[in-house]
Formats: sequence, structure tokens, C-alpha cells
Amino acid sequence: MFLKQSIISDAVLNNEGLKIVYDDVAPYAKENSNPQVVEPGLKPRVGLHPQKGLFPKATTIRKEFPDLKRDDLVYPGYALCLPGFALLNGEYVNFPDGPADYGFISDEVSDSNGDFKYSSHQEGLKPREGLHPQMFLFPRSTNETYVDAPVLTITFNQKFTSVGLLLTFNTMSGDYANHINVKWYADNDLISNMDYEPNGTEYFCSNYVMYYDKIIITFLSTSKPYRPVFLTRIDYGIYREFLSDEVKEISCLQEINAISENISINTMNFTVRTKSNIAFDLQKKQKLSLYFNGGLIGNFYLKNGARKSKTDYYMDAHDALGILDGNEYHGGIYTGQLVPDVIADIFSDEDFNYMLSDAFDNVQLHGYIPYTTKRNALVQIAFAIGAVVDTSNYDGVVIYPKQGEKTGEFTDGEVFSGLTLEHSDVVTGVRLTVHDYRQSEETAEIYKGNLSGTAQVIFKEAYHDLSITGGSINTSGDNYAYITGSGDEVILTGKKYNHYTSTVIKENPNITYNKNIKEVPDATLVYDGNAAEILERVYEYYQHAENVVCDVLLADKVIGQVVDINTDYDGVKTGTIESVSYSFAGSIKAEVTIHE
Repeated sequence: MFLKQSIISDAVLNNEGLKIVYDDVAPYAKENSNPQVVEPGLKPRVGLHPQKGLFPKATTIRKEFPDLKRDDLVYPGYALCLPGFALLNGEYVNFPDGPADYGFISDEVSDSNGDFKYSSHQEGLKPREGLHPQMFLFPRSTNETYVDAPVLTITFNQKFTSVGLLLTFNTMSGDYANHINVKWYADNDLISNMDYEPNGTEYFCSNYVMYYDKIIITFLSTSKPYRPVFLTRIDYGIYREFLSDEVKEISCLQEINAISENISINTMNFTVRTKSNIAFDLQKKQKLSLYFNGGLIGNFYLKNGARKSKTDYYMDAHDALGILDGNEYHGGIYTGQLVPDVIADIFSDEDFNYMLSDAFDNVQLHGYIPYTTKRNALVQIAFAIGAVVDTSNYDGVVIYPKQGEKTGEFTDGEVFSGLTLEHSDVVTGVRLTVHDYRQSEETAEIYKGNLSGTAQVIFKEAYHDLSITGGSINTSGDNYAYITGSGDEVILTGKKYNHYTSTVIKENPNITYNKNIKEVPDATLVYDGNAAEILERVYEYYQHAENVVCDVLLADKVIGQVVDINTDYDGVKTGTIESVSYSFAGSIKAEVTIHE
């Protein structure tokens, strides 16, 4: 089965039609959060008087909760000795010695009314009339303890803006905190203070706050008596769903190139007339997922947004490749590194998934990638190994071989009138440049200047065996170096690589005049070991100069799939679906481009 078809077969389908899920959350806030319980210190202050046993002490972190950075956590069913909590239905398990993956459970337990901030009275035991000595009966004093309200402090590594907090409590038992206070801070200054009364295990605390770097949540009571606070998830914003009755206009274009000579950035833009009175935040890189009848068409990320009226918002978004186009990649000289390792390096630190076909598990890379964007690096790799890079129908990026076998067809009933056969210039041959990079002993000066602090130096060409005077090299690669100086002159030198090139060519032997040779000079991962294969692949692609362009009912067909389509006037054409421009009604109608 074609890889893309196996992906969409996992979708749970329904009949809800068009749906857009908007993650109106602060991008990267969760990854940069530090949820923790803080033990307050003691410092001299107005109203505090010296007394016996009172000493200054520092504020300390009692416990951290990294689970609250996750999106996939649910309460794992640990049984607690609480009235009516752990049901005997087989879903609960004994609390393990090394508990994990449960989020935040407060040390404090609420009283008979579900309230915190109460005194617990434990009567002592003293000799009295009618009390007789017996085993394990010892005198003890009356004990009065105060149970304070649980407090969760969340600090951030930088400042964020969001429309509120989405809190998820214990969805398994149905326990939640029904009265909380939330304070937002910036540079330790209180900028917002709100009380909320949640009414379920998932509750949104609506409050648009800009540029905060700390949140303190105080839990004042629980929905059931004798309960700690269970918190399994925090989202810094809200998740919104728009159905077809809210989406006024939508345009969505998804494309691939079957030989990855280039990699398109897929786009979606739409106007929504919202039914909610919670204002949109419209931050760049917020995620927008497009569905139809439960099947994922693609994930996009906000580029630009605008509020058009009290209810109307316009959003312009691009896919994960648009994100990768803005992120730098160090590149370097490749001498046999495996494709999975290099791809993993490219996608490191990205917050979306990727899937690499196992057909490339043992493929090696030879050549050079300059310091460039991650998208450009993917172009170089995909072209060299014969891969298609695709973001449609998947939560991230899929990298797979060009499909060779036909796996679908458009029936006559799925093709609208107006089918067009587009002919591009006939390519009569392909000239491919082959690259070879070898270390030389020629030394060059890469950087020279007075430097105080740390600087990044990006090279115009690759260097090896770097050396420095007047400073130090922190980290480096073939295309870059981070160097540090103390104010004196710093000179960074390195040895060059000799770059040798040759060309291979394949031409149509039947054409003598009016030649049109396709030049491929800058694919720097083409070397003598893969040049013949790449030349044949590119030549074969350009021998087919015909594209079928038409409106169809897409049904279960996907981008990248090889399909048949009846032109009605020039027979049946077979080709790869390279472009889909969507429109939505009761089904998906789309303008498709099929490269023969």
C-alpha cells in the first residue's frame, strides 16, 4: 500500500464536514515552562518580629512537575486512600514506589466541605478515669495542624502572551478544583489577578494577558470532600473549533514535486465568523488543523492574522515547510552519513513530527550542504535520494520514495467538465553537475577583528582544521564557528576544501534540432556514486511534458499517488497527483494537477 494511503486509513471518519481546529495558545510556552511547588523563604519584613527559633531562610523549590509540559498525559489510575475515590472496577492500580506520569497531585487534602485553609485537630491521650493501660497505648499530646491551600508556581524562560489558561484535572475520577485564584506576573510585578470557579474536569480560565513570565495558581477548594488537587495538563490558551457554518471563505493549496527539484510551501487562508466572545490572540506559528469528515487534510501555522470586525477574523497560514524555511541549518561536508541521522538533525528542536520511509534507512550522503535554511537542506537531500517531501494528510512532514505503481483512478463520475491538458516546453536532455569535495592544505583567513564576547561566524564556503589566535572556538562545523574574544584582535583561520566538478548528460537521440537542455548545476549532494541514477530519474520526469488539470471529487485520493484519469478526448492518462486546490461542500471538490 502507498505510504500516504496507510496514514489516512488510520483516521476516524464522521460526517461533520469541514472543520478547522485552531490552537489559540502561546507558541512554545509549554516547552519553556517550569511548573513547581515553591517553599517560601523567610526574610525580615514589616510586621515580623524576632523570636526564638525564627531564622532567615531562602525560598526553595520543593518539587518540580515536568509532566505538565506534556500534551498526552491522563491520570494513570493510581489508587489513593481517600473516601470513595478508588473504585473496585479494575481500572485503579496500587500507587507504585516510583510513581511517574501523573502530573500534579497536591500534598494537601481538602476538608469535609472540600475546602482548604483549615485547622486539623487531633485529640491527644492522657491518663484519665476509666482508661486502663494496654499494649501500644501511650500518652500523646493534642496536635493542631493547619492545612494551607495548594499553590502551583509556573515560571517561564521568556515572556508570553495568551488569552487564558486551559486546565485539565482528573478526567478518570471526575475530581477537579472548583475554586481557584490565578495571578500573572511580569518581572515579579503582579499584572493580573483573577478568581475562577471551574465546573468540570476541563476548564478555561479566560483572561487575555500580555508578556507574563510567571503564573501562580492557588487552589482554594475541590469538587468533592477529602481530595487533593489533581492537575494533569495546562495549556496556555484555548483550542477552538470552526465548522462550515463559521468559515466564510477558505483557500487551501497543497503541492509536491515528484523529483523534489523544489519543495513547495503549502498554504491555507480563510475568514471565520466566530460564535465565541473570547478574542483571538493571533500569534505567529499557532497551529491550524484542517479536517473534512474527520480526515486530516493538513496542519498549518499562522503567518498573519487580522480582526475584520467584532466577529470576523482573517487568517493566513503555511505548513511545516514554511516554518522550516525560516529556521537555519548548519549543513556541512558529508562523507557517508546515513540519511535518517541527517534528517533527525534537521528536525531536532522542531515541535512537529516527521515520518521517513524505511526505504532510506541505509542510504548514505556524499557532498555538501551550505549554511542554509532547513527547507533548502531538505531539497538537497530529497533530490539526491529520490524522495518526495509532503505535508498533506499528516501531522508534520512525510518523506517517501516517488510512487511507481498506479494505486487509484478517477472515475468518469468524479471528473468535472473542462479537463485541460497543459504542455510545457519539451526538455530534450538533462545535464547534471557532479560534485567532489576534498580537503586541501590551503589556509585562508575567515574572520579578523576585535571581539569582546561571543560571535557566530558563518562561512561562505566549507573549511576544516580551524584554528584561532586571540580568542577561543566554542563550537564549530564545516560552515560555522562560535568564537569568543576578550576585546583583543581575534583571527580565525581554516583549511579549504577543493571543489571539483564534472558533468553527465543524457539527451533524446531522436532530436537533433531545437534542443532544450535542462541544467542541474547546484545539487551539491550529487556525486559519482549516485549521478547516473539521478540523471535517469530527472530525464524520465522531463520526458513527460504533459499535465492534466481538472476539477474532481477527490474522494480517497491523495497527493503523491499515481492514478489514472480519462481525458475523454485523448485517452487515459496516468500520472502523479502533484497539486490539489481544495473547495468544500458536501464532499471535497478540488482542482488537481496530475503530472503524467
